[in-house]
Amino acid sequence: MKSTAQKLIVISFVLALFAAMAAFLFMQSLKSPKEINKKITVLVAAETIPPRTLIDKKMIKEIQVSDDSILVNYIDDASKVVGKYTKETVFKDEGFYADKLLDKDSNELSLKIDSNHRAISISVSGDTGVSDLLKPGDSVDIITFIAEKRDGAKIVNPNMAKTILQNIEILAVDKQLNREEKTNDKALDKEKTLTNFLVTLSIPTSDIEKLVLGQSIGSIKLALRPLKDDNNISETKGTTSEELYLNVNSGNDNTTASNKANNSSNITSENNNNENYKPYTVKSGDTLKSISREFYKDEHKYTIIKDANNIQNENLIVTGEVIKIPILQ
Repeated sequence: MKSTAQKLIVISFVLALFAAMAAFLFMQSLKSPKEINKKITVLVAAETIPPRTLIDKKMIKEIQVSDDSILVNYIDDASKVVGKYTKETVFKDEGFYADKLLDKDSNELSLKIDSNHRAISISVSGDTGVSDLLKPGDSVDIITFIAEKRDGAKIVNPNMAKTILQNIEILAVDKQLNREEKTNDKALDKEKTLTNFLVTLSIPTSDIEKLVLGQSIGSIKLALRPLKDDNNISETKGTTSEELYLNVNSGNDNTTASNKANNSSNITSENNNNENYKPYTVKSGDTLKSISREFYKDEHKYTIIKDANNIQNENLIVTGEVIKIPILQ
């Protein structure tokens, strides 16, 4: 009995000793200052930044955080943030993560469009799209052809070709946004030269309607511009079928001046100047005599028209052909 009591006394003493030591250590921890954690610098948004916004220095600020903070994963180098675009909204005091930022060279089409421009796609083929040799970054001129418009036998508007836009940048060919991504699939390339493919263009906002209308009422062709000719804009007036026929007929007119003089004594001395001619489109049933009667009130003057157009057989004139009618004084 005495032995058991002694054991209990010893156990109680040991437990009391442990309790005293624990209390001492606890009291000491309350008296000693806490260890200061190491601080690091990270970048956060100085303001709320909307999506697709180009980030500048004014939009970011530095803050100090503990090295054991979850904020330690924020970007801490300003060069990795400034000059990039936001993929989504970055709220004020929110940190920047790499996966929320976009480079200018990323495959985001909206980042490749200049201010006051819009991206618009048109369908072309090998013969209208430079045989599928176009690449993103190239520049083209856009030409539209509008077929003649008739009101019965009367031609309201002749065939016309006109360059409507110049120095237009190509943003993409089909879904190819980068020049170096050109496919090596020869079968696919051959197919494109025979079928339609899409070309996405960067069009000034003020010219979008012009392109859409030109494509709707006519047909479109692209003309590739040379690399070193980006800023050269040429004034073009367009050309009509009548003007083209006049130029061709003028080039083929090999009659001598003496022959012309015998039949056109009333024509001005400068018959070779197109300003002294009036274009006329031959209609079904026309003859040189009927045309002469219409313009000169005298069918016997048809030889004037015959010689001016170098017509060998007066009975062979083609419907739709544009001929020159000399203007008599």
